[in-house]
Amino acid sequence: MAGKLAGSGGGKRGRIEVTADPNVIPFIDVMLVLLIIFMIAAPISTVDIHVQMPKSKIEPSKRPPRPTWISVKDDNGSTRVYVMNDEVSFDTLGQKTLDAVHANTPTAVTDEDAEDQRIYIRADSELQYRNVVRVMNRLQDKGFTKIGLVAEDRRN
Repeated sequence: MAGKLAGSGGGKRGRIEVTADPNVIPFIDVMLVLLIIFMIAAPISTVDIHVQMPKSKIEPSKRPPRPTWISVKDDNGSTRVYVMNDEVSFDTLGQKTLDAVHANTPTAVTDEDAEDQRIYIRADSELQYRNVVRVMNRLQDKGFTKIGLVAEDRRN
């Protein structure tokens, strides 16, 4: 219970008026002391008994490769194609994509494994669909069959 010392006007003279506001300061003090105790006690609770653990037969999981992006942009009637952030021509699109997949993969892969990676295509909304199909055909000519089309999420 808490009390008011300054005159609030409504009580008898010399009596402390009782209020229903909880005093949380002692609660916070106790919680901080407990926090400090547990922070000190946690490192002490390590086990000093040596146990011979069995060898694991599971290989660690491989880190997935970074995604490879192809961006297709309409620039006043002409089509511009980008592999990651580099502009490329339609003739070199397949090889530049293969190089980007090799650069994005954490471990060395063969060309057959690289062709198994997913390629993501982003295109301008004003771009004609036939230009997107041209990009997809160039990628398929190089052996890429896992191609994903990316759309903007406008649910917000």
